[in-house]
Amino acid sequence: MRLRALAAALIALLVVVMGPVLPRAEAADAQFVIGAVRTLEAHYVDPLSTPTLLNAALDSLQQQLHVAPLGGPIPEDANGAEASALFTQRFDEIVSQEDGKATATDLAYAAVAGMLASLHDSHTAFIPPAAYQEEQRRENGAAAFVGVGIETIDRDGQVYVDEVYPGSPADGAGVQPFDRILSVNGQPVTGLGADGVSSSIRGPDGSQVVLTVSRAGQSGPIDIRIVRAPIHVPRVTSHMLDDGIGYIRIYEFVEGTGASFRDAIFALRRQGMRALVIDLRGNPGGLVDELRDVSAALLPQRSPIIKMRTRSGREVMLDTPDPPIVSAEMPIAALVDEDTGSAAELLAAALQEQSRAAIIGTRTAGAVEVGITVHLPEGAGMAITVARVWSGKGARLEGSGVTPDDPESLTTDAMNVGHDSQLDKAVEVVRSKLAPDAGLRRWPSWAAQAA
Repeated sequence: MRLRALAAALIALLVVVMGPVLPRAEAADAQFVIGAVRTLEAHYVDPLSTPTLLNAALDSLQQQLHVAPLGGPIPEDANGAEASALFTQRFDEIVSQEDGKATATDLAYAAVAGMLASLHDSHTAFIPPAAYQEEQRRENGAAAFVGVGIETIDRDGQVYVDEVYPGSPADGAGVQPFDRILSVNGQPVTGLGADGVSSSIRGPDGSQVVLTVSRAGQSGPIDIRIVRAPIHVPRVTSHMLDDGIGYIRIYEFVEGTGASFRDAIFALRRQGMRALVIDLRGNPGGLVDELRDVSAALLPQRSPIIKMRTRSGREVMLDTPDPPIVSAEMPIAALVDEDTGSAAELLAAALQEQSRAAIIGTRTAGAVEVGITVHLPEGAGMAITVARVWSGKGARLEGSGVTPDDPESLTTDAMNVGHDSQLDKAVEVVRSKLAPDAGLRRWPSWAAQAA
């Protein structure tokens, strides 16, 4: 089982319909949609109506393609076979109206995406083949894609480097956090947004890409040549800051994250760690077992972390099974932002509810349910919510998220001078809780350290 917020790109219908040619473009048709409905009805946490779902699929196609309504909605009292037959007839009429402008596969994918989006559920969505394959590679610890190994972020219409994966081609080429990306291979990135810039940076293994960036302290743009390579997204990275403050970033809760987190704790303790900052920014979530393992490393034994209600109505409580490996006296701060989702925001909620850490940053995504991912034909996938989720103490976070104890935005003003204002705030908070003899050394910016 997984708790993972889904990227908006997975349910962007026009991207599905109008994007690049998809594999085996003639293979999917109305039966693809009907099969997705049956799979959804078999697993979704709440009861569903076949006619309602198929009408949502048709409505999404009609709105996107501006085609006339076809025969009216499928009657709500139609049985499964009747609803499927009426849907097939209407779908085939839409395909004929498109007259080759979009393939039946494109339309089937868009219909399923629209149908699932109509449920307004953060953990239920269609996943196109390319995105699904990347998702599977990430969760299995394989190279997820070919690129340079950075994460990007939008601020005020500008795209910045938010993270450089250690050991990645970008790291080796000297890319730094908060470099502002001006162009990719000479093409300005204005208007592309973070997702568009990331897509333009990816390419074939061994090929070269040139990033032109603006960097704090440099008088003019810098050209950075990077050779693309297969990229493994880290589970966890860690290092020691000043004054015995440890820093651990958790990228996502994939298999092995809990063990990697514990290894990082032990390594930092050997270096004399006296306080800890946990960075959950941009973490979309992941596996329930990994969340439980990380939580158990930090919280008292038997601390509640998740309450769930399953499809059958059964209520389940998950708590921490083992004693923590971090002293109860050690100050902890956790960094969150609007892209902290699902398992990551449940960890933040548990730390907050147990008064174990100060939560710093911006309100989290509010995308908190338990889901599974199922295979669909043609290499696509579908995420399905199978349980409703509350925090350990019963707070409903879906749609609302976790509110930080110390709100702090990451601003363009800070990034333009190479500062991580949120991390600076977290360090200030944990340092204030250390003994008076901790010293008064100023914490240099994380960007400078990462270089």
